[in-house]
Amino acid sequence: MVTIVTQRQFRLLLQVMTTLNPAPDLDQGIRPADMPNFAAENTCPPFLSLQSIVTAMKHTIPFLCSLLLLGYTSGAFAQNDKALLRDLAGENQKSVEALALYPEDARLAILESCKYPELLVKMNNVREKTTAAFRTLIEDQSRADQEVFYELTRYPGLVEKIAGQQESPESVKQSLKQLPENQRNAAFGLTQREMRTLLKINELDHTARNAVENLIAAYPAPAKDAFRKLLQLPEVLELLNGDLRFAVLVGDVYREDPAWVIQKTDSLHLAVARAHAQELEDWKKEIENDPQAQQELETASREYAAENGYDSQDYPYDDLYDDGDAGSRVRDHYYYPWWFGYPWWYPDPCWQPYPYWYNWGFYPRYRTVVIIYLPSWHFMHWYFHHPRHHYHYTRLSTHFIHHYHGHRRSGTSISEGVGTWRDHNRAVISDEWLRDKERLPGRLKEFGRFEESRQDFNARNPKNPLSQEQFLEKNTKKYPELSAGREMVKAEIQREQTADKQERSKWAPAKEPVKTEPARAPKTQAPTPQTREPQEKTKVPQTEKPRTDPKKQRPIEDARDYHRNKWEETKREPAPKTQSAPQTQPAKPPAQKENKPRTTAPVKTDKKNRNR
Repeated sequence: MVTIVTQRQFRLLLQVMTTLNPAPDLDQGIRPADMPNFAAENTCPPFLSLQSIVTAMKHTIPFLCSLLLLGYTSGAFAQNDKALLRDLAGENQKSVEALALYPEDARLAILESCKYPELLVKMNNVREKTTAAFRTLIEDQSRADQEVFYELTRYPGLVEKIAGQQESPESVKQSLKQLPENQRNAAFGLTQREMRTLLKINELDHTARNAVENLIAAYPAPAKDAFRKLLQLPEVLELLNGDLRFAVLVGDVYREDPAWVIQKTDSLHLAVARAHAQELEDWKKEIENDPQAQQELETASREYAAENGYDSQDYPYDDLYDDGDAGSRVRDHYYYPWWFGYPWWYPDPCWQPYPYWYNWGFYPRYRTVVIIYLPSWHFMHWYFHHPRHHYHYTRLSTHFIHHYHGHRRSGTSISEGVGTWRDHNRAVISDEWLRDKERLPGRLKEFGRFEESRQDFNARNPKNPLSQEQFLEKNTKKYPELSAGREMVKAEIQREQTADKQERSKWAPAKEPVKTEPARAPKTQAPTPQTREPQEKTKVPQTEKPRTDPKKQRPIEDARDYHRNKWEETKREPAPKTQSAPQTQPAKPPAQKENKPRTTAPVKTDKKNRNR
């Protein structure tokens, strides 16, 4: 689908979003006193890393383009326009919020870079080539050695420094002290065995940097600074290249009125940050006040770590607490370089390693749980992907669902994880079924057994798998809660469909019933007499009548038919030549007699044949 928009449409989008998320003094800007503590340091909220924001944008940014389809020509909107905007923006609020959650310097760099989408494309072309070249250099190494190569490229200037110290092993050891202590020996051994490969990686690194600098050389200074800033945030560059329509639209509006866009995004940043900070506080209270839920979260996190290969030794120094010597701490927040990419075997984009406890959102300290973040998107997907968790960790599942109902529109990992699970199992569960707090634990246990049994059945019968409805129909007595909830599901789906129609009716014109044309029926029955069969001689002019009567066709159809008929003419031209050969055959004298212009030739041939 081709999207055509006007320059002011992104303005309208931000206006709607700031209306949905009111912040104090929107027109006067943001006062420092209004900002939460974490905003004073110009960082993201502590529970929302850039990886979380990027994941949110990746799932929701395509909606921006659909919003921007709406026209905006004046400050006064028709009632239908307002209804449509609120309908769309309210349902997909997180799309715009994700952009606003970046720190100020990152937001400004994003807005400035969006003015030059062609440069985004060119930089991505460089990345694709250099990433492939880097992977070719190390692909014959073991996975452990490849991991070390990737790790060395994360530290700015480290590979270049090692390349210059190739004749001095002791100097190399000193340089490798930037790495965590448990990684230094493996890294030093690799540098001694594969120094030639490191030299080539260093050369490729210089080639990539020079190529990027050459690309941005012709652009204004603000654009150069913006793209250099985004090179430090490779996940943002990946995101913008993944949806260039979004980049083009944002850049167009920002070019027209940058001050207005900055003011609106700053205001939205405050409103969204406050809402998400409150959500984190609610999650802390829910888990810290329930020892059983804490225990289940710890157990589930160990299971997650075992399945995904996490080891606490990978991150010996945590980001928050360290009782040892402060000088021994190793803290780095370096990304994998844009032109080499993250390790190719990662199942999801991950441009920066995170502490081993990041994905489940809490820090284990002195046998207690210290909630730092919400669980990551990947953890939530993993947790709800396995139905066994609902009867092994029923208390934790209950907390996830209760939190979802309290923050359903937040767009964070829990609300999205539970919402996706709920939509995926819409055939057997409903919101009403999930809201009953007293019966929910038992219902979740039953659902876990139900879905795991169904998956086992389908694994044994791959040629005849059963849907959730079919499996429940065959096992109604075995799963009474799910069976009793089927009417809830049907009623709720019907209510949602009705509500959608009513909401759409506020801005979408109603569909008119189809009216048939009774006059056409007798026309098709009119040519009943069969006495016109001898008029087959007029078949040729009949086929040409539509071409000679342009009044019955629209101009586009007429042109199309003209070209089609011309094509058919070229195909039909040799047809008479092929028909002339059978005229010399004696087997078709009656048919040739009917054609008066050709009677003389066939008669002569017939006489000769008779004489013979």
